[in-house]
Amino acid sequence: MIDSDAGAIWSMAVNPTSTVLALGCDDGSIRLLSLADGDVTRLRRLDRVKTRMLSLSWGPPRYTAKPPSRESESSGSDDDDEESRWKDTFLVAGCSDSSIRKWDVTSGRVLERITTDQVRGEKTLVWAVQVLAYVR
Repeated sequence: MIDSDAGAIWSMAVNPTSTVLALGCDDGSIRLLSLADGDVTRLRRLDRVKTRMLSLSWGPPRYTAKPPSRESESSGSDDDDEESRWKDTFLVAGCSDSSIRKWDVTSGRVLERITTDQVRGEKTLVWAVQVLAYVR
């Protein structure tokens, strides 16, 4: 069992390659856990903000082609499996302070913040977020 070290967990989301679990916590942090090799281990904490993370959604992963190593060129084999070339780039969270935030998974920093309307001064709780794939 792994403690979140961040209070109650309000939301969870598994990345598209099923290797990382994101936890949206009560203290305003997002914790990343590795699901690789059948074990659950802590990876890192993204920058903390002063609100609860009520919902999470991973952005579509990006394919990053690696140059082949000299060994694989000479042997003609590719030891890297296909999943190792997919890189998670961002995570989106719906928050309890009338906002939606986008985090860069590599740096752990907030990239963007979108605010929602407040009705009669009451904060809007963003209980669900979803990221759609896009084509350039």
